[in-house]
Amino acid sequence: MLKRIITCVVLLCVAMIVVKAQEAKKPRMYVEHFTEANGVSESDSDKIRQAVMAALNKTKRFELVDQDAEHSMKKEGERRSDEKALSDEKARTQTITAAAHDYILNGNVLACSVKSEQKDGKTMYSCVLNYSITVTEVVSSTTVATATFDHSPSGLGGTVGKFLDLSDSKDKAIASAVNMINSDIGDFLIKEFPLESTIVPMDYEVKKDKLVKCYINLGSDHGVKKGDYFSVLAPSMRAGRTTYSEIGKMKVEEVVDGTMSQCKIVQGDKKIFTAMEAFQALDEASQNQQALKVKATVAPLFSL
Repeated sequence: MLKRIITCVVLLCVAMIVVKAQEAKKPRMYVEHFTEANGVSESDSDKIRQAVMAALNKTKRFELVDQDAEHSMKKEGERRSDEKALSDEKARTQTITAAAHDYILNGNVLACSVKSEQKDGKTMYSCVLNYSITVTEVVSSTTVATATFDHSPSGLGGTVGKFLDLSDSKDKAIASAVNMINSDIGDFLIKEFPLESTIVPMDYEVKKDKLVKCYINLGSDHGVKKGDYFSVLAPSMRAGRTTYSEIGKMKVEEVVDGTMSQCKIVQGDKKIFTAMEAFQALDEASQNQQALKVKATVAPLFSL
């Protein structure tokens, strides 16, 4: 009896270790201090940096390491005191590698200015916000993503469709502009670091030869949340190779657990059903090679 109990405990420990090993490991992103162009205050630059970090944290895609709080970067700090190291980007990157970081994010605040105008006898304010971010992969020391965001109170030179409302104080005007950073970062990750996985080929809902709901192999461990959108990609064979093309879109209705979410089809329900039927008709080896894929995307202009 005792031997059986010991065996069960050992098996349970092994199972726990296996589960732990299978947990999604989030890449570590080291966030440096942002630089500022002439005319941008350090306090405004820090507000923008903090907003970028908050937006990244909200996505749950990365384990963020703030430069201010990273004690393991002591060696890097010592290197910075050496003038030669300041210009040695490769040596600096190698030092950060030793701290187990996967990416480095730095930013540059190009403009953060407040303008005033009279409206209905009152002084109203608007903020012009222009900043850029760059992500470097530590292992290869190469830039893997970069983007510039321009929010202006007029359509000229500003981000299309993002017009700032006038505010009754300078602080509110800046806060209004900073609030846009959340959507900036969301769109940036979808473009540069899109989530990709597959549809679960079981327990899907069909009505009149249309796929209504299904599950995908992504969940809270990957930063998926209710309301996220995914493109559905179907395989086809061309010249002996499997290629993928978009056939529809789906929206996350429920995050079931760490690795699964339930989605509602919002575009291409008939095409997705046909693709699912074709997938089910394949043998196991072909299914592994030609899975129905999903890829994070922005909300469609028109949906069911």
